[in-house]
Amino acid sequence: MIVYECCGIESVTKKVYCSSCGKEITNEYDVPEVGTVYSFTVIQVPPTQFAHLAPYTVALVQLNNTKAKLTARIVDQVNIGDEVKLEKIVDGAYVFKKSEVLHNS
Repeated sequence: MIVYECCGIESVTKKVYCSSCGKEITNEYDVPEVGTVYSFTVIQVPPTQFAHLAPYTVALVQLNNTKAKLTARIVDQVNIGDEVKLEKIVDGAYVFKKSEVLHNS
């Protein structure tokens, strides 16, 4: 997974220019596709296009080795602090699952 950085602000969303200094963002680097659940909610009444997934969990994931966080759907039940790993990207949406190490313990 690639993280873009300028002025100490890190994001997984590619931007051409930094929102802080206005310079072109040229710093990018790979980070592990693993993170920690920072916050989450369970969607019981979704928008029509996601009705087939309900109920489903949406979490804010703090990626390892970076300040960047991203919003993702989680395929398992999770708690704050659980370690999760990127499983796939569907229609531009990140889908994570609980890390196997913690999932089996």
